[in-house]
Amino acid sequence: MPAWVVVIQAVGVSIILCNVYVYHKTKNTSVAAGIMLFCMFSIHMANVTFAGGIDTVHYAWIFIFPVLAGGTMEWRGQIFFWAISVVGTVYYYVWPEQMEVLPYEGDMFYTVATRLMCITIFSLIMLTYYFTLREKIQHIQKALKLANFESDMFAGVFNSNAQSVLLVDTNGIIQRANKTAHQTFGFGENALLGSEVSHICMGSGDVFDHRLPSFDGQEVQITTKRHHTLWIEYSSMHVIDENERRHTLFTIEDITERKRFESELSHLAHYDHLTKIPNRLMVHEQLRSLISNNADGTFAVIFIDLDKFKDINDMRGHEAGDAVLLEVANRLQSNIRAGDFIGRFGGDEFILLSKTNTSSNEIIDLVKRLQNLLSLPIFYESTENRVGSSVGIAQYPIDGNQPNDLIRKADAAMYQTKQNDKGGYSFYNLDYDKNLQRQLALNTALNSVIENGELSLVFQPVFDNQKAILGAEALLRWQHPEYGMVSPDEFIPICEDNGQILDIGLWVLDTACEVLKSWQDLGFTHLSMSVNISNKQFLGTNLVEDIRRLLNKYALSGESLVLEITERVIAEDLNLVRKNLELLKEMGITAAVDDFGVAYSSLSYLQQVDVDILKIDRSFVANIDSDEDALNLCKAILSMAKSLKLEVTAEGIENEAHFLTLTEVEVDKYQGFHLSKPISAQAFYRLLNNN
Repeated sequence: MPAWVVVIQAVGVSIILCNVYVYHKTKNTSVAAGIMLFCMFSIHMANVTFAGGIDTVHYAWIFIFPVLAGGTMEWRGQIFFWAISVVGTVYYYVWPEQMEVLPYEGDMFYTVATRLMCITIFSLIMLTYYFTLREKIQHIQKALKLANFESDMFAGVFNSNAQSVLLVDTNGIIQRANKTAHQTFGFGENALLGSEVSHICMGSGDVFDHRLPSFDGQEVQITTKRHHTLWIEYSSMHVIDENERRHTLFTIEDITERKRFESELSHLAHYDHLTKIPNRLMVHEQLRSLISNNADGTFAVIFIDLDKFKDINDMRGHEAGDAVLLEVANRLQSNIRAGDFIGRFGGDEFILLSKTNTSSNEIIDLVKRLQNLLSLPIFYESTENRVGSSVGIAQYPIDGNQPNDLIRKADAAMYQTKQNDKGGYSFYNLDYDKNLQRQLALNTALNSVIENGELSLVFQPVFDNQKAILGAEALLRWQHPEYGMVSPDEFIPICEDNGQILDIGLWVLDTACEVLKSWQDLGFTHLSMSVNISNKQFLGTNLVEDIRRLLNKYALSGESLVLEITERVIAEDLNLVRKNLELLKEMGITAAVDDFGVAYSSLSYLQQVDVDILKIDRSFVANIDSDEDALNLCKAILSMAKSLKLEVTAEGIENEAHFLTLTEVEVDKYQGFHLSKPISAQAFYRLLNNN
C-alpha cells in the first residue's frame, strides 16, 4: 500500500477524533455528521480505489455513502462521490501497471466494470435524490424558515412596549413575562418569573385563571400590590409547546387612560357643563327608568321655563345670564325632596321629575315653593336680577306612558302657562294642546313636501384657521305654506317616526351633489360637501348604492363628499355601521361623527369604525373663551382625536374669541355664525369669489 494512502487514512482518522470533540463542545449535529461522513468516505475510497480494489464487502458502502451524503451535503456530496468513482476508473485505465496491488491479478475488465457499476449506481442515486429527497428536504427547510419567522414574530410581540405578556403553565406558574408586564404590575426586572400568577395583583387568581377557555378582549379594574388602581383589557390563548405541555398566553393592555377619557366624556354626556346638574340625555334616561320600574305607580313631569331670562342675557350679557342659570340650578337642586330628580333640559328650561305616588296637591305645593324661591333676587356683580318661572305639568300614566310624549305634553302645558298665566303653572290638557295638532298637520304635509317643492338647502361654510373656505355643510329647510319656515329640529324627528326621512334624505344627497358639481364646474374643485345622514338612512340597505349612483350621475369623486353621522347611529348597530363605512371608504367617502361628546361618549367604538373627523358639539364651544374647564375638555377631545389620527371640526363659533381660542389649540376646521350663517347656493358662490 503506498505511503501516501496511509497518510490520508491517518489524517482522516485524526479529523474524526477532532470532530468528536467539536461535537461535544458545539452540539451541532448536522455539521459533525457531515464532517465525519466525509472523512469516513475519504478513508474508505482511498483504500478501495488505490489499495485494495472493490470486492463484495464494499458494495454495501457504494449504496450507503451516497444516501448519507445526500442527507448531509445534498447535491454536492452526490457529485463528489460520482467524481471519485470516475477518477478511480480513469486512474487504472491510464496506469494499468498499478493494478498489481489489486487482489484480482490485474484484471482490467473486472476493475473497469466494477467502477462503471459504481458510476451507474451513484448516478441513479443522484437522480433519486434530486426528485425525492431533495424535494422533501426543501419542504423541511421551508418549514424551518416559517418556524423561525413565527418565532421572530412572537419575540417581537412579546417584547412590545405596548402590551404586557404573560406565559403561564398548568400549575399557574409564570414561565415568561416581558418588561412591560413587570412595569405595569409594579415589579422589578424578572421578579415575576417562577412566581404564581395569583400573586401579581389583588384578586389576580380570578382574573388570570389559566383553567378557563380562551377568551378575547375582557375589561376589568385591578389593584396592584402597590395599591395602584388600573383598568386593563386582556385576552388569553392556550398554546402547546414542543413537549405537548399546555400553557396559557395572556396579553394585557393598560387602558386606564382610555377609561379616564370615557369617564370624562360620559360625565360630559350626562351632566350640564355650566350648572353641573343632569342634562337632557340623563333626564330622558331617568324618565325611562321611572316608567319601567313603576308600571303601577304615578309621578309628574314638571317643565320649568324661566321668565325674563332673555332680557338679562340681552341687556347684561351672557356672563350675567350664566350666573343666573347657576343660581337657579343651585336653588332647584337644594330644595327638591328626596326622591325628586332635577335636570337642565336646555337653555333656560329645567325638568323636575317628582318621586312616585305624588298627589296633585303635593305637586302644586312643590311647584309654588320652587317658584317662590326662583322669584327671589339673584345678584351678579352687585346688580340685582329677577326672573320668574312658568311651569307645565304632565302626569304618568294619565297623560302618557312614553318619555318623549310626557315631556312634549309638559312642554305644551308650559307654553299654555306662558300665554295665559305667565309666572304660574298648568296641568296638561288635550283641549289646548295646539302643538299636538301642529305636529299632526306637519306629519301629513311631509308626505308631499318633495312633490310640492317646499324643501330647500342652505349651506354653512367650513373654514380653516386662516378663514379660507374648505367646503360647506348642507342644511335642510322647509317653507310650509301655512306655518312658514319650520325648524329642522321640529320636523326631522317627525320624518324619522313616519319613515319619510329616507326619501327626504335621498333628496338632500341628490341636491347637495348637484350644487357641489356646479361649484366645481366654476373652478372651485377643492370644495367638499358635508351631508347629515340619519340613523335610519345609514342603517338602511340602499345608502351605499344610492351614493355610488349619485357620484356617477354628477361625475364627482368620493373624496369631495363628507357623510356626518351621530354617535347614536354607531351605537345602534356597530357591525352594520362598520360594514357600510368600509364600502363607502372604497369610494373615497369621508366619514364624520357629528355632535361628538353629547351622546354615548365611548371611545371604544372609535377604534372599531373607520371615521375621519370628529365634530365638537357647540355646547362645548359656548364658554370656551371664559371657562377653563370648557377649554380643558375641548383640549382633551382634541388630544384624543389626534392620537387616533382624526381631524377635528368645531361648531357653534359665535364670536372672535371662540375662533382665536380654538386656533390656539389647533382645531382643524371651523363653523359658526361668527364666520358665516347658512346661506343659499348663489350667496355661497359670491362668498367664494370674495374669499
